[in-house]
Amino acid sequence: MSGVINTKKFPLLNVQGKEIAVVSLEHLWADVYGLKYKRTDENPQSAQWADAIKQSIAESEMLKARFVAFRLIKDSQSNEISRLLPQLGFKKKNERVEFKKPIDELPDDTGSPVIWKTALELGWSPQDIANTLKLVSEGDPDTDPNEDPLLYIQDFLADPVLTFGLQCIHIGYVDSEVAALTVVQINPKNGWSRISYMGIALKFRKQSLGKWVHRYSFKIMKTQGGKLYHGGTVATNTRMIRLFELHNCSRFCEMEEWIYTIPGGYR
Repeated sequence: MSGVINTKKFPLLNVQGKEIAVVSLEHLWADVYGLKYKRTDENPQSAQWADAIKQSIAESEMLKARFVAFRLIKDSQSNEISRLLPQLGFKKKNERVEFKKPIDELPDDTGSPVIWKTALELGWSPQDIANTLKLVSEGDPDTDPNEDPLLYIQDFLADPVLTFGLQCIHIGYVDSEVAALTVVQINPKNGWSRISYMGIALKFRKQSLGKWVHRYSFKIMKTQGGKLYHGGTVATNTRMIRLFELHNCSRFCEMEEWIYTIPGGYR
């Protein structure tokens, strides 16, 4: 583990000067940043939200960002922010559903036909990993086919909070051919766990391999001390949603994902 989370906060205050919400700009990977927000029971005005978001965008431009992502949890107060975002230059990318499950309640992969090796065991370079990501992400509704996969994998290779590196990247083989990829990352401090990416090569789809990739990922979480699995997917990815349901994961929130592209772009 190394590094420090690169975050800048923009507080929203009430008339008494008390902080009632905060918008945070956080470095995600490469030249991609993300917005997060927290609020109290007191609702800020729309102009306050707009001002804080504008400040975060200005900061991202100074940091030479290319994109800023904003995942907005859908609840009784989110509509106000959602209405603001197009006016501020954001475009809605998709809607997501999120799931969670205690890891000790998840199944293992006993009986799997997939043979797994880590990128470390294979001696792979970042370019090898990027090539495989491109192979297994074909047709993924949450992946931009024009995005450089080498940039996308940077948070697999270096993360200030979660486990990272070649040992977290797992390649699945069927009959000695690359069939699947899963990237499993865990917060060693509290056991929070995620599958940062999982995918199956087009040739091997519709063969019920998805459940085995999912279950292998659970096994890795367990062996590394994971406590809570948090996963999610775009609302249109019905196959992945069925996998969450198959493994009795609890659906706990829905969100909108918005993207702001820095004018002119930095590359």
